[in-house]
Formats: sequence, C-alpha cells, structure tokens
Amino acid sequence: MLSRIAKTVIGFVPASLIALISRNQWRSPLLRKICVWGASFVKSRDGEILHGVGKGLRFNVSNSHSGFLLGSHEAEVQKVLAAILKPGMTYYDVGANVGFFAVIAARLIGPTGHVVCFEPLPANAQQIEYNSKLNGFSNVLTRCEALGGSDRIESFSLSAEPTWGSLATVGKAPDQPHGQMQVTVRALDALCGPGGLPLPDLMKIDVEGAEEEMLLGAMATIRGSRPVLIIELHQTNAAVAAVLDKLNYGYAVLGSSTPVREVAWDANIIAAPKERRDLLPFLTESAHSPVSA
Repeated sequence: MLSRIAKTVIGFVPASLIALISRNQWRSPLLRKICVWGASFVKSRDGEILHGVGKGLRFNVSNSHSGFLLGSHEAEVQKVLAAILKPGMTYYDVGANVGFFAVIAARLIGPTGHVVCFEPLPANAQQIEYNSKLNGFSNVLTRCEALGGSDRIESFSLSAEPTWGSLATVGKAPDQPHGQMQVTVRALDALCGPGGLPLPDLMKIDVEGAEEEMLLGAMATIRGSRPVLIIELHQTNAAVAAVLDKLNYGYAVLGSSTPVREVAWDANIIAAPKERRDLLPFLTESAHSPVSA
C-alpha cells in the first residue's frame, strides 16, 4: 500500500499546487526531481485517489501517470463527468489507459450504468480490469482494441511512457519511442447497434492523433445516440471541427475562450448536439467560452 507517511504529506498539499507542479515539472530540474520522488511512492502500488472527483476510490497506476493517484489529472474533464453522468447512463472511454476516468465514471453511473473501455495495449487493459475489481465495480467492460475508421490489424508505436503511444499511421511518433506492436483496430459502428454494445451517453476520446479517423468510424453511432463528446486534440483541430460540423454539434475548448480551430496545445474540447438546447448553456459555462455555432 501507499506509504502512510507519504500519503499524509501529499494529502495536505492543495490539489491546485499539485497540478501546478505537474504542469511545470519539465521546466525545472528541481520540480522534476520532486515529481519523480512523489511518483516513487505510488508506482505499481495499490492506493487511494487523494483529490478530485475520484477522491477515495482505490487505484493502482502501475507504471503509468502518478497524477492519476494524486487526483490532479485533467481536473476540468473530471468536473464535466461529474456534472453530466447520472445513474444508469453509458460512458465510453476511448483510449482508456489504466482506467482513471473509467473508475470515476463507474461510480457516477452506478451499478445500472455501463462503462465501456477501449484500450489497445494489453498491459493497460489488464490494469483497467484490476482497478475496477479494486473498487468492486461490475459495470466496466474492457475491450483490448483501438478504435479507428475500419476493422484491421495495425502497427502501434509504443513509448517508454505508458500514457503515450499511437497508431503508426496517424499523428507524430510518440516521445520516448519504444518500438512497435500489432494491435486490433475496430470501427465503432461495427460494434454498436442491435445485439451490440449499449449506445453511449458520453464519450471521452484520447487517441493521440487518430481523432478524425475514430470519429469517421463512429458516425452512425454518434448520429443515432447523440452523445456528449470530450475529445483531446493533437494538432487535429481543423479535421475534428469539420467532422463535428457534419454531425451538427456545437463545441468549445475546456477552460479557454480560444476557438477550437485556433488552439495551439493538446487541449480537451467538449461537444454536444446543437438540438440539445438543455446542454448548450451548461457547456458554454463549463468551457468559459461561447459554444461554436
């Protein structure tokens, strides 16, 4: 278990300070040493999420991002999940890594809801199942595959950092490259429908540059179920915005007034069907910017 002393010390540190250190660690050798020291207490150990919407959930980051256990990871996304997900809903986590958002969603939607995780790396997929069992969740389904525009076997570029990596045919090579492996890719539209997966109410998408391809392979599903979308961009702004326009979705950058097509960092955006007038005011407030018309 996480060292009680370390847990106590870290627990007294404000979540905002933890997030600040995490964001700026690469700019300062001292901050980087602090982060590495803190990570050594949580890597591959069962612990408890200390802050954020997932506070109190049991979690093991394995060799992934230690910020998951601190609870500081993508706080704005956590708040959106907490505001939108309700008992009985279905949540898709596309590029689920080791299941940080999956376990948060599983608690929010309760035993009558469904969490469906798509994660192409076997070690990460196994960790999702482990973290689900740590919390006694039986409503989490893990599929060890990537989502794309077609059903195929594809080369996946690996990174020494488990939170990175991408399909070899999209985006740039990951930082800290660590070889390649073959993964299964599926189009979401081939998995949903009668007798298939339950249709999503909310989808979180983090696919490291394959955003456009993944959305194109899910067009029928999105048109049919009209889910809220949270998408992390990877210099795919224009392509993603064009697909969302075709789907008649409004969209905005979380936490910024910068237009989606102009954002220069790997921002998370939130998108909702334009006919869902009940959601648009909330999305505008959450994004601190007007939702694109």
